[in-house]
Amino acid sequence: MDVPPHNDNERFRRLSLLGRIGWWEADFSAEQYLCSEYVCDLLGMKGDSLSFQDFGRMIREDYRGRITREFLSIKEVEIYEQTFPIHTATGVVWVHSRMGYRELAPDGHLKAFGILQRVTEPVNKEDKDRMYHINNLLYRQNSISHSLSHFLKDESVASGIYEILKDILDFFHAGRAYIFEYEKDYTFQTCTYEVVAEGVLPAVEAFRNIPVTFMPWWTTQVLSQKPILFESLYKLPEMEEGEFRLLEQQGIKALMAVPLVANDTVKGFMGVDLVDRTILWSNEDYQWLGSLANIISICVELRKTQDEAIRERQALDRSEKLFRNIFANIPAGVEIYDTDGFLVDVNNKNIEIFGIRDKADVIGINLFENPNLSPQLIEQIRDRDIVDFRLDYEFENVEGYYPSGKRNKINLYTKISKLYDSKGNFTGYAFINIDNTERMDALNRICDFENFFLLISDYAKVGYAKSNLLDRKGYAIKQWYKNMGEDENTPLSDIIGVYSKMHPDDRKRILDFLYKARLGEVRDFKGEIRILHPGTEDQWNWVRTNVVVNQYQPENGVIELISVNYDITELKETEAKLIDAKEKAETADRLKSAFLANMSHEIRTPLNAIVGFSSLLVQGENPEEREQYMAIVEENNELLLQLISDILDLSKIEAGTFDFVKQELDVNQLCEDMVRTMKLKAKPGVEVVFDHRLPECIIVSDRNRLNQVIANFMNNAIKFTSTGSIRLGYGQAETNLLRFYVADTGIGIIQEKQAEIFDRFVKLNSFVHGTGLGLSISKSIVEQLGGTIGVESESGKGACFWFTLPVA
Repeated sequence: MDVPPHNDNERFRRLSLLGRIGWWEADFSAEQYLCSEYVCDLLGMKGDSLSFQDFGRMIREDYRGRITREFLSIKEVEIYEQTFPIHTATGVVWVHSRMGYRELAPDGHLKAFGILQRVTEPVNKEDKDRMYHINNLLYRQNSISHSLSHFLKDESVASGIYEILKDILDFFHAGRAYIFEYEKDYTFQTCTYEVVAEGVLPAVEAFRNIPVTFMPWWTTQVLSQKPILFESLYKLPEMEEGEFRLLEQQGIKALMAVPLVANDTVKGFMGVDLVDRTILWSNEDYQWLGSLANIISICVELRKTQDEAIRERQALDRSEKLFRNIFANIPAGVEIYDTDGFLVDVNNKNIEIFGIRDKADVIGINLFENPNLSPQLIEQIRDRDIVDFRLDYEFENVEGYYPSGKRNKINLYTKISKLYDSKGNFTGYAFINIDNTERMDALNRICDFENFFLLISDYAKVGYAKSNLLDRKGYAIKQWYKNMGEDENTPLSDIIGVYSKMHPDDRKRILDFLYKARLGEVRDFKGEIRILHPGTEDQWNWVRTNVVVNQYQPENGVIELISVNYDITELKETEAKLIDAKEKAETADRLKSAFLANMSHEIRTPLNAIVGFSSLLVQGENPEEREQYMAIVEENNELLLQLISDILDLSKIEAGTFDFVKQELDVNQLCEDMVRTMKLKAKPGVEVVFDHRLPECIIVSDRNRLNQVIANFMNNAIKFTSTGSIRLGYGQAETNLLRFYVADTGIGIIQEKQAEIFDRFVKLNSFVHGTGLGLSISKSIVEQLGGTIGVESESGKGACFWFTLPVA
């Protein structure tokens, strides 16, 4: 039988064993626990004391970091209560620990007192969820209290923020907890604080000065003071592809982010990323994260206010000394006048500007008596609080007003402010004087240079532009816009990367360059591009463009491009003309050689016949032979005459003196005469016919030239037609237009040769007499008369030469 208890200590010991509860005393100076007998037995302690570190190692690993950090926060908060598992000699047991109170020992260090009770391990899901929920609520409550206390007591805001982020990381077993802050103008965002779990790569260095345009949907949500929650990462319809990819590349499975708001202004956002699992976020999760974000925002702003107050106090302490130092050494002249306008003080720069030998020479002069100030200006100084003006300050005018070592004039800029004390009483005037003489001379030179440069730019059609590829802002001179086919008032952001006036093929080339330049893969672009000529839809100006990446600092939001372009349309046109002239010259040279070779043969042939048969004619006695010789000589005379006539016509065409004499003529009569003449020349068995015609046709034109064209057609037909017929005809093609034709049943012309048949010196058959000029001359005649000329033929089936003639 047990011995009954005889005192209170024994009763308490037995009750402690019965209730499985003990007490602990924590000494934060020695960093150790003093424990009751039950706690010592439960933990298997050899003595009654245990260090904080040894107890921390007994806590099960998944609870260790959080419980240890929460217990240490007792120094800052009044509440501590948690349930967690620990390793003992008998295995893992669950305990519930709660602080009862804390106090300061006589030596000033902190002590805390509490209980430790063994509890039943939760076995079913309901018990586990309830314990997990209670622990989380206690953890969140302790975390908020600890964070507030830390910010209020700790000088380092950063350390408090990192503590909060560590709590968030541990609580959610997350991969990353972080804070992003916006620039004042909301153009860039930077990761300023980050903690990561083991095995997760930090991203704080990679996320500095990130343009908010990379995250448009995200930024819109945050600036609207809305939270962002992804229980599993997926692409929203409003989210851009690049924005989603940026999140996906970080290995994020789920995330939650809340805005950091101070004074109703969004300063940034705080978030937590899960990289190993999805999660079903609860309202408590969001409320806790939002509370911590509010604490950070408020405390950071409070600390900024305190820091500003400290700086202001320090500034006030130094203000008088600093003012005197600035007053004496500022690179601008300063004058102080009393309420009646009498000078009471000047600084060294003012003495230098006005050529004063000693300050005493000017103290006491009255500003309203300054001869360089007009009555209107003096009235403004009296009536207004702030006056600024520029004037040519003449030192010759101040003789007798104050002594000065200067005798010329200066370009002076002056700003005048009335001075008031803390009660609003007027105390005097402050003058700030700047000698702008050298600056104005420099500005005039710069202005002259700029005008000269713009004049050269306009004359040489050279344009210049400087821009930032990331925000497409910058500057360009007028000629650059003109070369790009754009209005000079158009923002660069509407041109760069758009290029609406550029030829599609060239636009693709330069857009490829901009894409690679953004990635840092290329540094320059040189090429000729086509720009739509103003007021047209398919005419293009040629512009040579050189673009250079002058600065590549994407981390600072800068990829600077320098662009120089110049219009080379005239150069291109001249080049094309030169190429065309070169080709024509080469063609003419070839034609000349062909002409000389051809003429030497064509002229020699009839001349030889004429000379030879003329000699035979003299010697011959047989009348029949003499008649035959005379016919041959006559035929060759006509051939030589035609040859020389063609050459003369060609020379007239080249010289532009080919004359036309228009008169009234009967077309039927002309054609009948031609048929009658050509019948005599045709080979036996070839019929020459006046074919299709109008009953009557009287026109006004050049009879000789029409006769020449038709004769050329007929002679060619006679040369190449051995059997069949040659038909000359004409008809009305349309109103005021006649169409003449000569059709034969000769050898025809192959398709490949038809395109060049009207060129000079072209002969399809070298065995037939002729210069190769007849059809070329005919073409020139018809075109100068306003018509067109052509041929229709098939090899072996004859040819039909035709031309049209506008008539009245």
